Amino acid sequence: MATYKEIRGVNIQSLEADPTAVEGDVWYNASSGKLRMYAAVGSWSTNGDINQGRYAGGSGTEAPGTAGLIFAGEAPDYDNTETYDGSTWTEVNNLNTARGNLAGAGTQTAGLCAGGSVSPQGQSEEFDGTNWAEGNDLNTARAGLTGNGTQTAALGTGGKIGENFQTINELYNGTSWSESGDLNTARAYHTTAGDSTAGLAAGGSSPYTVNSEEFNGSSWTEGNNLNAAKAYIMGGFGTQTASLVSGGYSPSATFATTEQYDGTSWTEVGDLPTATRHHFGSGSTSAGLAAGGRSAPGSTLTEGYEWLEAASAETVAFD
Repeated sequence: MATYKEIRGVNIQSLEADPTAVEGDVWYNASSGKLRMYAAVGSWSTNGDINQGRYAGGSGTEAPGTAGLIFAGEAPDYDNTETYDGSTWTEVNNLNTARGNLAGAGTQTAGLCAGGSVSPQGQSEEFDGTNWAEGNDLNTARAGLTGNGTQTAALGTGGKIGENFQTINELYNGTSWSESGDLNTARAYHTTAGDSTAGLAAGGSSPYTVNSEEFNGSSWTEGNNLNAAKAYIMGGFGTQTASLVSGGYSPSATFATTEQYDGTSWTEVGDLPTATRHHFGSGSTSAGLAAGGRSAPGSTLTEGYEWLEAASAETVAFD
């Protein structure tokens, strides 16, 4: 195993007090007798409410935290679309076909939705920042799938056909959908992150699973597990090596927990203000959004939350 000096080029300093540090600095505090590290710390705060309370909709997964896009949802099926400017959600032009439990991808000016609780379940649409237009259908119609990537390079992963969970993975190239490498674990109502060549899938109902997988553009590989088995966690976002999964549901609980992935393992970080499932999400591990969802059966939330990773983080002790 490489030493700290081999990695960073210096030895760990022994200091009488914590220094002025930057992220990644490590030192030994001789006064407290603790090895310490300076690391960024993220947290959720309450932000502007969405206009139409709903759950199980789609997001522009590549949209930054200050320019969000959400659309569709339940219940009943909604066609509403809203955009976020960093403080306020605004109603814009609706989808052509109302639906829930669909795949979403793209940005505020180039969004994509596919599948879901619509008949037939293969329908997809593209958003140009103003209007939605019908696109080519999925090869395999299904609901409960999730999406990630851009409008011209997106994945539609997993889902359900009737009561049967699916491993199906389809790639969208901006014109049509094609079959790509299947998931190892069939699942629906999971979360995905990353893009079409470096994707991530985690959790979901198959039944409820802790399993996560990474996609390299052609095939999926098993990764390390989430800390808790959960589904209905559509509000995840980020990249394959830096992503967040917030909230979710198992038969015993609705979760407020947030888990952060560093490309190797999942770590619990700051909780959502409200335990939530079936919610919208987009952004990155430095600035992201969560909105809507459900806190309990029969509930419908309008709350919007903002995730920020602190620029001036606190030191963390290795006890």
